Amino acid sequence: MRKSADLDEFDLAILEILQADSTVPQREIGERINLSAPAVQRRIKRMQATGVIQANIAVVDPAAVGLPITIVVEEVAEEKTAEAAPKKKSGKKPAAKKPAAQSAKTKAKKEAA
Repeated sequence: MRKSADLDEFDLAILEILQADSTVPQREIGERINLSAPAVQRRIKRMQATGVIQANIAVVDPAAVGLPITIVVEEVAEEKTAEAAPKKKSGKKPAAKKPAAQSAKTKAKKEAA
């Protein structure tokens, strides 16, 4: 199991800014969180080295570059028996099921009633 990185409030603020827009200059990040640009740079490099920041990527709109959108859907269906399948509502109440066997005590109570 990987040990969690020791991140302080400045690191978390840097990550929040980079997650919203990874092209924000380090100087601007520093201005926003009251750190110098070199301090921001050191923190970003440390987070990259420790794996906190795994990649800097660009999210591309497929339609804007003329690529079709591919959707992969996986469906898993379970086989159901006729008893487990949902029953249609007919407006009638289903008949009560009778127990297959009754104990002598239960039978005696019913007969006494």
